[in-house]
Amino acid sequence: MTTGVFLEAGDFVVGRCPECRRDVLTYPDGDPESVRRCIHCDERLVGELRWVDVADIGSLGYEVDGAEGAGGGCATCANGCVVRSVSARKESG
Repeated sequence: MTTGVFLEAGDFVVGRCPECRRDVLTYPDGDPESVRRCIHCDERLVGELRWVDVADIGSLGYEVDGAEGAGGGCATCANGCVVRSVSARKESG
């Protein structure tokens, strides 16, 4: 992770996606306290959601890139960070 983006403990909401069949990062659909969706397939998540620290998203297959000016790629953060799947990054480049 590059410097310049300050992320606090519990910045990301994770849940089990029935379509992707794995734990995924989520984004709010409307009110952040209600419906959450998978960042990969947009499936609505039901069941238990949990907040995870930025240090823990690597174990889920994601990385945070503090690329300035790129916008909030994860839709969960207004700080301008870009969260991407490590496998998607390897495929693109």
